[in-house]
Amino acid sequence: MKEWMRPVWDGGEVFRETMAMVEENGICAAPFLYEPEEILRIESYDGTRIYEMGRDCYVEERKLVLTEDSRIPRAGWENFYYGNREEAEEGQKRLSIDFGPVETTDAKFVHLDAIGHPELVTGFQIAVTYRTKERWQGTVPASGLEVLPRFREKAKKKELTRLVLYGDSISCGYDCSGMYGQKPGQPVWPLLLKDSLEAFYQMEVELINTSVGGMASDWALEHVQENVCDYRPDLVLLGFGMNDRCPGKEYAQKTERLIDAVRAGCPKAEIVLMATSLPNPLVKTAPFYFWAYQDEYADALRKLCGPGIALADIQGVQKSLMQRKRYIDLTGNLLNHPNDYLARIQAQVLDSVLRG
Repeated sequence: MKEWMRPVWDGGEVFRETMAMVEENGICAAPFLYEPEEILRIESYDGTRIYEMGRDCYVEERKLVLTEDSRIPRAGWENFYYGNREEAEEGQKRLSIDFGPVETTDAKFVHLDAIGHPELVTGFQIAVTYRTKERWQGTVPASGLEVLPRFREKAKKKELTRLVLYGDSISCGYDCSGMYGQKPGQPVWPLLLKDSLEAFYQMEVELINTSVGGMASDWALEHVQENVCDYRPDLVLLGFGMNDRCPGKEYAQKTERLIDAVRAGCPKAEIVLMATSLPNPLVKTAPFYFWAYQDEYADALRKLCGPGIALADIQGVQKSLMQRKRYIDLTGNLLNHPNDYLARIQAQVLDSVLRG
């Protein structure tokens, strides 16, 4: 738990940073988030295999580079993207999903096989633990305790706190390895958050997760009574946005209506608004637009915050990550689901908001 929940922005020892080993122009390399000072451990994503510096890889210009005879599995971009529509349509025939093919902005097509099978992506990712002296220069989550006095008081008194998480598939926990019974078995991020808060405050947190995959803010408003208010929560985490795909101003209006409905049904509940993690920037394409306006949502939600309402700016941290890292290093399904590493960072952001 201590390693999983050590904030990525703290630097120092970086735990299991994921890197996709994709060969391009004869070189297979992946970028570090920080300048590495000392490599402590290189392992497969599932943690079952350990690799060696020198024999399997080396560090060069902030990148981990594979040796010619490395034992680390490597991929080509063709493992993740089809070169044309005909190949994508042929691949689509073996899938049971009701959409696709999904074109990218560079006229390729996403391999959709990884939906529900993150191992098809994470099997080409490795996890590197290392030390760094470099300082974080990106977004740092702000504490929400000042605007959440009821939660703060219950935590101080170590009283039972009922937390309702209401969101989409990312709040369900896709694509954390533990959700699929796969190694390394990292729990879904809501459980990481619950355990961290309980350990820090020495109180009991009752987590009720009513999230449903594929849903957006309109659906959330229709079902807020039975999925939130009927549970009489002390704290509500709202995690919609990935599937809204509307401009930030419209998303803010929808969220404001959702906030009003929560407050009408359970007026004592405090709220944390989660600015969704971001999808693959290559899928800003018709007709599905997996990437639409999601990157506007943190600023849209920030204007709704005040007494009883805090912001968890997950996408702000991800934007900082992606100044150094690629999306392929952070995803489990190539479209919009975080892998263990990015999901863990989502838990760290919420943990920081609720711990100060």
